Formats: sequence, C-alpha cells, structure tokens
Amino acid sequence: MSNIIRSSRVIESNIVYNQGLDIQDPIEEKLIEEAIKKHDLILAAAEKEAKEIMESAHIVSEKKMSEAYEEIRMRYKKAMAQGYDEGYKSGLDKGYDEGYRDGFKQGEEDSEQLIAEALDIKNDYIAKRNNALRSAEKELIELIISIYEKVLHKKIEDDEDLVVSLVLNGIDNLEIARKLTIIVPKESYRVVEENKDKILAKVSSVNELDIRVNSDMKQGDCIIETSRGSVDVSIDNQLEEVKDLLTTILSNE
Repeated sequence: MSNIIRSSRVIESNIVYNQGLDIQDPIEEKLIEEAIKKHDLILAAAEKEAKEIMESAHIVSEKKMSEAYEEIRMRYKKAMAQGYDEGYKSGLDKGYDEGYRDGFKQGEEDSEQLIAEALDIKNDYIAKRNNALRSAEKELIELIISIYEKVLHKKIEDDEDLVVSLVLNGIDNLEIARKLTIIVPKESYRVVEENKDKILAKVSSVNELDIRVNSDMKQGDCIIETSRGSVDVSIDNQLEEVKDLLTTILSNE
C-alpha cells in the first residue's frame, strides 16, 4: 500500500479524534463525516478493483501455463511417434533420435513462448492494478484538500481572530527588522488593529507596525513584510503547499 493511502488513514484517525475534542460546529462535523465516508468508499473501490485485476491475471496466467505444459506433452508424444516412423525408413536408432530431438526442440520453443506470454499478461495486469491504486490516490489527494478547504474556510467565516494567528505564526518565519507591515483584506483590518499590542509583544525588536488594506485580497489572505523579506501566510497559499507536498509524495512513489 502506498504512502498516500497509509497517510490518509492516519489523517482519518486524527480527524475522528479531533472531532470529539475540538469541533463544536455541527456543520463541520457533517463535512468531516461525509469526507470520511467518501474516503472509505474510495479505498474500498480501489482495493476491490486491484483484487479483481490480480485474480483475473492469475486465471489467465494459469491457463497459459497449462497450455504450455500440454504443448510440451503433445510435442513429446509427436516426437516419439515421428522418431518411430522415421526409424523404419533410415535405421531405427538414428531415425528415432533425430525425430525425438527435432520434435522436442520445437515443443520446447513453443512452450517457452507460451510461458513468456503468460508472464507478459501477468505483468500487464500488475500494471493495471497499480494504475487503479494510483487513480485512487489522486482522488484521496483531492479529498484531503477538499476537507482542509471546507473546514478552514468555515473557520475563517466564524473566527475573526484567525488572521491574528496567521500573523503570529508568520512572524516566526521572518527575520524581523525595526518595521513590520501587515497587509490584509478590509474584512480583517479591524481585528488586526485591535490586536496590535499582542503582535508587538511577540516581536520586541519592532517599534513600528503598519497595517495596510489590499482591496484585491479576500478573507483569509495575509502578507507580512519587513525590510529583510516577506511571507504569504494566506490560508489558500498554505493549502496549495499541502497539495504540492502530497503531489510530490505521490510522484516519488
């Protein structure tokens, strides 16, 4: 089983665990319950398809191997008969030996071809199984991202202070200078302004905090700037990073 599918099961268990502790909103609970059901359906369908593919491969391969065995047996009998007939024409021992060798050689070549075909069929079915699992993994990536998007966007709508948490976490990733600029959408300006002192308390080296509004931003967006660099701590940007990480894991398998 792949890393994505294993990881998704860990995520599933964590979601269930958190549901009992942190999630109070019935809408969020419903979203997560639906996501878990869909998750189980995707895995069950993928595992069923993979099992059916391998069972079909086994049946076809066994048939080919049986054909190869039967071909050897028939060629052996034919070689015996051919050697016997030719023996009376050109001397019993010589005719028998040559007829046997020729017949057995042909039978061996034919059986090797049938065995090779059986192995090719098996490998083809293994490739089909892997493709089925990979397709399920892609669906799981989309499912995981969908869960994050729905739950986080619901949090954004319900929790005005979320943008303050984004700022405080973003500061940890910056080399802070004397001045700090926070750029947010107009919906978040008031709450950031109200928490100015809380932000300044975390970065003692800053003595000037500038809060700006960007009309093109939407709720959940936030950029932090200093003279030494900037960081985009927007929710959508973080979701994109999670998606890139999962896609990288999948492509490296």
